[in-house]
Amino acid sequence: MLLKRKIFLSIVIIFVSSTFILVGMELQNPYIPPRKGDFNLIFKYGVGAKNVLNTFDNTHTKDVVMSPPITIRLYLSDEEIEQIRQKMFEIGFFSYPESFPLSTGGSVTPSSDYYIKVQNGSAIKEVSWNSNSQLDGNVEDNLRQLVHCITDVVEQRPEYKALPPPNGGYC
Repeated sequence: MLLKRKIFLSIVIIFVSSTFILVGMELQNPYIPPRKGDFNLIFKYGVGAKNVLNTFDNTHTKDVVMSPPITIRLYLSDEEIEQIRQKMFEIGFFSYPESFPLSTGGSVTPSSDYYIKVQNGSAIKEVSWNSNSQLDGNVEDNLRQLVHCITDVVEQRPEYKALPPPNGGYC
C-alpha cells in the first residue's frame, strides 16, 4: 500500500512540475502568435483597397503601386486588437450601414476605398465607403479616426516598417 502511494505521489509531482515548465516556456517565448479571440477583422484601404490587414489569418498586404503587392505575416497583440475594438465601439461602428452613397458633388481622383469586415463574438459586420462617399460630418470624422487608429497600429509594427516604400503613385 505504501509503495502504491509513493508511486502515485511521484506521478503527480512529475505532472505538476511538467505543467509549470511548459507554461513558463510558453510565457517566455516571444514568437508564439497571440491566441485567436472572438474579435477579428479584415480592413482593406487605399486606392483600389489594395492594402489589406487580415487578423483572421494574421497577414498584411501592402500595395507598392508599380510592383506586385507584398504580403507578410503580421500578428497584432491583444492590446492592439483591443485598441481597435474600443475605437469601433467609441464611434458607434456597429450601427453604421453596410455602405454609404456616393456624393452628388465633385469627386476626388484617385479615390481611396475602404472596407471593414469585423467578427465580434458571433456577429459579423461589414462596412464599405470611399473618399467620394456622402458622409455626414460626424460619421466622416469617426471613420477617419478609425482608419487612423488601424493604420497607426499597423505602421508601428516592425514587420511593416521593414517593407519597401511604394515605387510610384496614383494619379
